[in-house]
Amino acid sequence: MAIIALWLSGDEASVIPAWRRFAWLYLAAAAVVAALAFGIVRPLGVGWIFLFGGATWAFSRPTLSGWHRAVAAVAILGLGAGLMVHLLPGFQNPRVLAAVAFTPDAIPYTLYLNLDKTLAGILLLGWCHRRSARAADWRATLVGAAPWAAGLLVAIMGLSLAAGYVRFAPKFPRESWLWMWVNLCFTCLAEEALFRGFIQAQLQRAWKTMQGGNWLALGVAAFAFGLAHGAGGLTYVVLATVAGVGYGWVYQRTGRIEASILTHFSLNTVHFFLFTYPALKA
Repeated sequence: MAIIALWLSGDEASVIPAWRRFAWLYLAAAAVVAALAFGIVRPLGVGWIFLFGGATWAFSRPTLSGWHRAVAAVAILGLGAGLMVHLLPGFQNPRVLAAVAFTPDAIPYTLYLNLDKTLAGILLLGWCHRRSARAADWRATLVGAAPWAAGLLVAIMGLSLAAGYVRFAPKFPRESWLWMWVNLCFTCLAEEALFRGFIQAQLQRAWKTMQGGNWLALGVAAFAFGLAHGAGGLTYVVLATVAGVGYGWVYQRTGRIEASILTHFSLNTVHFFLFTYPALKA
């Protein structure tokens, strides 16, 4: 509900009542309270979320001075990375799938509902990035992103096949609906919020007068995105980096975070339903 509420205000936040403009924040706070009550997050985890939320709020203030803004950015990157890869203690994210083999030759897959990662994405988008508010914005986003997303799907899955990372394996497991919900709302939203919505966007802004600054920003964000997938091995890092370039290109072309989120989700969905997921056994 907090994720859905992010799009209640969008680009027209200044003319929308406060209850609607900050509905995402109220619902995110309610989620933290509920998680605390059920033992999913401990007080230490609430502290990390509070610090990260404070950093994103401070960064969004237009009157923030240069060095204060730099400190807030460093805090966002440090705390955001810790929350995204679950390095910060205080969270007991629920496991909803345990070592499931979607095909006999696939690596067993385990799935968690990662509250820390998802809250980081919500706070980043809520305070630090504009969202589409009108149907016309969504139409333009989808039309602008569709051809690039299609090309990226072909390129990444072709590379994955050539590298022996996956094989063609169409399927519709009983866990499909759960996987789609979690992948869109917990994974793609959070990762795109950090790597495209914050890192790439802020580097583009900082390097806007530099020749090739936009491309350098795209490359840095894509490389960071690839490194964040290091647990999957070198092949996965390379594939994730190339995918990050594609997501970054879609974001750069459209200027909309929704475009990169949906492109990311589309690639993951094609991978899940049509190819070995998450990868072939060694």
